[in-house]
Amino acid sequence: MEYLIYNSAMAVVEFIYTIFIVFLMDAFVKKHMISRDMSRKIVHLWAGGLIIFWFLFTGPIQIQKYFFSITPLLWVFLLLYTAFAKGPSDPTVVSMTRTGNPKELLFGTLFFPIMFIIITFISFRDLAGITAISMMAFGDGVAPIVGKYAKLHYLHNRKSVEGSISVFLGGLLGTLIFAAVAGINIYANMYIILVAALLATITEAITPSNYDNITVPVVALAVIWAAALILT
Repeated sequence: MEYLIYNSAMAVVEFIYTIFIVFLMDAFVKKHMISRDMSRKIVHLWAGGLIIFWFLFTGPIQIQKYFFSITPLLWVFLLLYTAFAKGPSDPTVVSMTRTGNPKELLFGTLFFPIMFIIITFISFRDLAGITAISMMAFGDGVAPIVGKYAKLHYLHNRKSVEGSISVFLGGLLGTLIFAAVAGINIYANMYIILVAALLATITEAITPSNYDNITVPVVALAVIWAAALILT
């Protein structure tokens, strides 16, 4: 079937998309053009861009989910392998960790592709899934970058007010863009989106940094699902 050939090719493109940023950031860090922490967040934002591929596969929805999930699943295994078998100079370690310790990959970094897979299968291309991915990827990803250049007012757990505002705005913008791409009426759902973004932002602010890739999308999903139940 033609869509299987197309989807196979698209899955290869998706994986290349992720590999490209890892080697690019590895080169930038090793040449001291950017810091490890900045590289880590650029990779985080770029990985969030995988949501674009939600809309590029064809055929039965369930088949699309499986083809899309090949790349994040490969990254689950790659991160596990790298964490236990590679050293500080490995491109994945250089571009995705703060300190160069491969074991860092076993926490927030590993949770990212796992959550992407879960959300793909339970909330594919709908408002809940788009909001969850956007808050996890674009909200949480942009906050440290903004924080690097802002005069920070820290909260109790070393997260900043400016960072939290960035989480809200980044996640909200990502949600609105990809909800529009999915053909969702963003105006009719604006109140729900705002509430979900706000509660996900609060969750990010109070969650230890290694676990916000789990708590933030879970809260966003729960809010959208709860709103749907209440309004039906």
